[in-house]
Amino acid sequence: MARYLKVAAAQMGPNNEGVPREAVVERMLALLEQAIAEKVELIAYPEMALTTYFPKRIRNDFDQFFETEMPPKALAPLLARARAAGVACHVGFSEKDGGRYFNTAILTDTAGALLGKYRKIHLPGVKEPDGYAQVYEPHFFETGDTGYRVWPLGGATVGVAICQDRRYGETYRMLGLQGAEIVLIGYNTPLSPLALSQNELVMRAGAYENSLFVVGIAKAGVEDGLTLIGGSCVIDPFGEVLAKAATTGDELIAARIDLDHRLPALKRWNFYGRRHPEHYGLITHPVRPA
Repeated sequence: MARYLKVAAAQMGPNNEGVPREAVVERMLALLEQAIAEKVELIAYPEMALTTYFPKRIRNDFDQFFETEMPPKALAPLLARARAAGVACHVGFSEKDGGRYFNTAILTDTAGALLGKYRKIHLPGVKEPDGYAQVYEPHFFETGDTGYRVWPLGGATVGVAICQDRRYGETYRMLGLQGAEIVLIGYNTPLSPLALSQNELVMRAGAYENSLFVVGIAKAGVEDGLTLIGGSCVIDPFGEVLAKAATTGDELIAARIDLDHRLPALKRWNFYGRRHPEHYGLITHPVRPA
């Protein structure tokens, strides 16, 4: 018997600095209302959904962009509406936990309960300008300490990753080995000549190589002078794009997925069962400096 779940990427246009969180959440609520009307069961918002993408430059006044409550107080109206409508919700934001700073995403279930949080592991850029990096996330954030996690949701098993994590094959494999059927990936990615195609390339590869669905969710458009790519999409376990954003603004990208569509891929390729981890030891060796 088919197992269906309707999922949606709630792509957001730019959050320019100085716009209050309340105004941002109003836009998020508008996307949620559209999702409710379309009978979406799981809605996912981007990385750093509540603020501008501030790590594009080194600055000292960064505390203003961090949330100190879990879930963030600013998200209360959104999460309350999602709970009332029976819609599960994923949101990314910057988290301050005591004196520690993380790039974080949370996931709630259809009853509004907080299933858990994930803290971004792979941070792009460098701590200080080096003439190459576009962004400076290591200057502001610690490497995530939650590890890769999955949660049961709506008859499916859902994993979460954030932005740069999508460029690492280990991300999808670690989530897939824990039984993930869907992986949600929010991102804020600066425009460059190949950024949009590479974004889709790595997510399609991760979906195909692990026989799972991937939902990529962008913050897009020109934000405080920095152009962020769009390209939000839903990808199936064969690496095919089921639905894709047509704009770089606020846009809902929804697809009704059959979770059992994975089974032929799992049986044909058996990527997990045919692994040979006895030959993969080098993957876990310490990182060499570039």
